[in-house]
Amino acid sequence: MLRKDNFFQKGDFFMAIKYKWLAGTLRDLIKKDVKNQINKLPSEQELCRRYHVSRQTVRQALNLLTQEGLIEKRHGSGSYITGHSANLSDDQIAILISDDSNYIYPGVLDDIQGTLRKYHFSSQVHITKNETYEERKILTKLLSAPPRGIIVEGSRSYLPNPNLDLYRALQKKNCRFVFLHNYYQNFSQIPFVKDDNFSGSRQLTEYLLSQGHTAIGGIFHSDDLQGAERFQGFMETMRNQGLPVPDSRVGWFNSHDLDHLQRFQDTGFLKKIVQDSLESCTAVVCYNDMIAYFLIKELNLAGYHLPDDMAIGAFDNTYLSNSQILTLTTLSHKSHEMGTAAANMMIQQLKGIPVTFLEVPWTLIPKGSTPDNLLDNL
Repeated sequence: MLRKDNFFQKGDFFMAIKYKWLAGTLRDLIKKDVKNQINKLPSEQELCRRYHVSRQTVRQALNLLTQEGLIEKRHGSGSYITGHSANLSDDQIAILISDDSNYIYPGVLDDIQGTLRKYHFSSQVHITKNETYEERKILTKLLSAPPRGIIVEGSRSYLPNPNLDLYRALQKKNCRFVFLHNYYQNFSQIPFVKDDNFSGSRQLTEYLLSQGHTAIGGIFHSDDLQGAERFQGFMETMRNQGLPVPDSRVGWFNSHDLDHLQRFQDTGFLKKIVQDSLESCTAVVCYNDMIAYFLIKELNLAGYHLPDDMAIGAFDNTYLSNSQILTLTTLSHKSHEMGTAAANMMIQQLKGIPVTFLEVPWTLIPKGSTPDNLLDNL
């Protein structure tokens, strides 16, 4: 009787060793599957066949992985990767963004962090100030203890980026990326969520054309991908209408100008654009609501009577588009769309679900800066 008891005890011991071995093997398989964009584990029958173990051993191993939070079982469907680590404290997502307190950024950050929390991921925000030097300092620090993923708004995204070496080093450490609002053109095959800037600019320009404007100018951001895309949409729409735009009717500003505008309300570059680029225009497409808001002040100072002397269209539909001075015709997204989409795309990657990119469409919101009766006055 003693020998029989000892036999069963040894059998239980070896079974315990076997299911723990299988669980370890499946942890490695999960890492490989996520990398290969596979979200579902093989069936119990396939695991038995592949690893030469019993159904009971497979179920014990899967139960252990479920308890660790690495997989979830769906009745009648199988076992799916959750995207989590065995230690929830490791499930951190870094967010690199140019600002956290002004304009659209507080709302976007709330949407990202709220979505991540919903799925039990923590996050930490890092401010780049839209400077590649700051971006490099942040990436260097993250490289020493890589997060599970990084949601990143590229810095000066239309220019060559000097930090791709660090992005690739983080990639080698299995860090996932999602770009927000833009992407780096030399860092290919990285998922992104951004505005459909070309189509939005075309929509805004066509609206101004429909009001009878033919002398339309533009103000765009020179070192940011959104600025280039909005410029391209504007120029091609005008060209297709047989109205090519002289270079002199397009004003440019850079990140330094924008920083001084935000911090010091320095509108010197806008004053110059009004003098050099808009004198012969009856309408203007602005890079965003902030540029349009401060442009209104410069136009008033220059003696323009708005909106009769200059129709204005912009992007983002922020609080600045509802100024008491003049409400702005602007392009808008659905509430919470961008930040929520970026967070969901990150979570899908961590689960092994294939993702590519998303361009969010714009909706035109006509307001006071483009009055309907303007055509009668031209």
